[in-house]
Amino acid sequence: MGKDMKFWQHWFKNRTHSNDLESMQKTLFACQFDLFCAQLELQLAQMQNVSEQIPLFLEHLHQQIPHFFSEQKIQYCLVFCYPFTQECFIYHAQTEQMNRSDIELIQQTLLNNSVYVQQSDRHVAQEMAILSYQSKLLLTGHDILVWRLYRFLSPVELPFNFMQLLDQALGKGLEVWLQQQKKLHQILLEERKDVAAELHDSIAQILGFLRLKSAQLHRQCKDNAQYTEIQDVTEELASYTHYAYQQTRELITASRLAYQELDFSLALKKVIQEFEHQSSISFELDNRIPQFKVTAKQAVQLLYIIRESLSNIVRHSHASLAQIRLDYLASGELQIRIADDGRGLDLSQKRSDSFGLDIMRERAERIGAELSFSVNFPQGTCVLLKLNAYS
Repeated sequence: MGKDMKFWQHWFKNRTHSNDLESMQKTLFACQFDLFCAQLELQLAQMQNVSEQIPLFLEHLHQQIPHFFSEQKIQYCLVFCYPFTQECFIYHAQTEQMNRSDIELIQQTLLNNSVYVQQSDRHVAQEMAILSYQSKLLLTGHDILVWRLYRFLSPVELPFNFMQLLDQALGKGLEVWLQQQKKLHQILLEERKDVAAELHDSIAQILGFLRLKSAQLHRQCKDNAQYTEIQDVTEELASYTHYAYQQTRELITASRLAYQELDFSLALKKVIQEFEHQSSISFELDNRIPQFKVTAKQAVQLLYIIRESLSNIVRHSHASLAQIRLDYLASGELQIRIADDGRGLDLSQKRSDSFGLDIMRERAERIGAELSFSVNFPQGTCVLLKLNAYS
């Protein structure tokens, strides 16, 4: 009986020790994984260049997972969706390229769900299967949503609770990154606001004065025969100072639009009203687009081009009517048509000191748009601008 008692005491002592050791190992493993997740969270929070750093981040994630889960292999992707511009970017660290049809299906599915999330104006932790991937929404921002995709390459899957910890860490890191991006954006907007105020209070006023004086000088030279020889110079001086003043005013407008909540339709109406007050021309706006799917950069350049077109109509066309029409083509392109009933535009007779049309073309090229000039029948000029708003 005594021997049996000693046996069971010895067995119980060893068993308790074994249980304690196993519990400590589990605790140590959990702490190590928590630390790993915290490091991932910090890496995402400190991102500066998404397109360069996300693939490296995912490569690091794929290398470290097997150290925790017995050579377990997982393919992990992050998908950045921008519903406003209809853009969707898939970042991964796979050695093999994803199938093109799979990419298109993933982009279409997640982008459509991103639009739904934004329109419903609520945060949802949506999960769905796309092909062999599992997806979940990690981040919801004002104009960006980030999804994660993963699939296991081994027969044994990671424990669900550890996948949750990983998702939570990535979600927190992305949230901090987004907040930092907002702060940086706000700082830039404040700087632009200060620049706009400085332009308005100093340079614009000086250029406005020079514009008036150079125009007066040119008129006096035209009215006085003894100054005939310098008329070309005074005309060129008046033209350049007027254009410099106009460009400065447009820079001020663009800077203000950049830090204000940009409503393209409202901004376009204000531009048209501005030119209506400057002339006796009747302007007609035919806007067939309820909601513009263009970026802020595209919107500003489009307004520049429209302003220059209307300015040309007011200054050179001798027109009585100008029509501005906006619609989407069957191809999905945004088309802006500006036509007048004036005397028309002869591109072969363009003056050497006139560079407005060239700048309009350059602005169109910056946003990947196509700009053309043609005759408006029965008379006048037609400016046609086409932009792939989904590019």
